[in-house]
Amino acid sequence: MIELVTFSGMTLQLRELLESDIDQIMKLEKSAHSHPWRRSSFEDCLKGRQKCWLAEHKNTLVGYVVVTHGGGDAELLNLAVSPDVQRKGIGQLLLAQALELVQGKADMLFLEVRVSNHKAIALYSREGFFETGNRKNYYPTNNGYEDALLMAKQL
Repeated sequence: MIELVTFSGMTLQLRELLESDIDQIMKLEKSAHSHPWRRSSFEDCLKGRQKCWLAEHKNTLVGYVVVTHGGGDAELLNLAVSPDVQRKGIGQLLLAQALELVQGKADMLFLEVRVSNHKAIALYSREGFFETGNRKNYYPTNNGYEDALLMAKQL
């Protein structure tokens, strides 16, 4: 299914990940994250319960979200927006898409976020997520590790 959405003056196309998107998604992943997912992680999205939805503007990938569910819970595994179009609401739109994908399939949506990612934490808080804990030294950095903040939202 493909959805067209006009958002912040941009017409975005929302659709599911296809195998032919993997090269593009890896470019965005590397530009948005200091320690990107492996290619195989996105390839797994094509096989299992994970769902990956893309946002495109003029046939260019500008963001994506990966979510999974099972056993009454759901987890937001990855969300990224191209650095050149951040702060335009695309992350909020992708988060709404993730919530829609798991609605009725889970009672809670969980996520982990780097404690240094203040913009993402602010977005999640605005959207009703609350802090549930902390994982010490969870994410690798260029000079060690940093903690993960655990958050959840009742669905």
